[in-house]
Amino acid sequence: MVNVTGAGHPTKTTPGVAGVILRKWCRSVIAVMPERFDEHESAVWNCPLDAHPALTDVRSWVRQRLDTVVTANSLEDILLVVIELVTNADLHTASPEMLVISCGYDAVRVEVTDGDPEPPVLLPPSATRSGGRGIALVDAVSARWGIRQCGRGKTVWSVVHFAGPAH
Repeated sequence: MVNVTGAGHPTKTTPGVAGVILRKWCRSVIAVMPERFDEHESAVWNCPLDAHPALTDVRSWVRQRLDTVVTANSLEDILLVVIELVTNADLHTASPEMLVISCGYDAVRVEVTDGDPEPPVLLPPSATRSGGRGIALVDAVSARWGIRQCGRGKTVWSVVHFAGPAH
């Protein structure tokens, strides 16, 4: 079950996005977390995660916040990233901790924090392996993604650009 808290609040950020775009398979470099997300206003929502979060609850929580902001196709891309990062934190660490969604002018940043300092691994494609495609999917959908060490764990983040809903 997801413990949903925080109503979201607009915050002002300053210009500048630092980071490395990762668009190729099996890069050994992991992007640096942008210090600033967007030069425009952004809204930030925090969702503490339980030990084994219900993915349907996570999806609903994200959908409630972004449904009127992004197109249906963009929302599906964002949800894919959210579910992959939350699932990775649940499967490969003992302690998924927090999901943060930041919505800027034309992009959403997804962050999932857990208590394990080990970075995720972008594996090469395999026809025989049943798993190991999550980070490849995140890589394919994201404009950029990476990790940031924090405390005893890490935050895996992704930026997904979106088109606003048609008026």
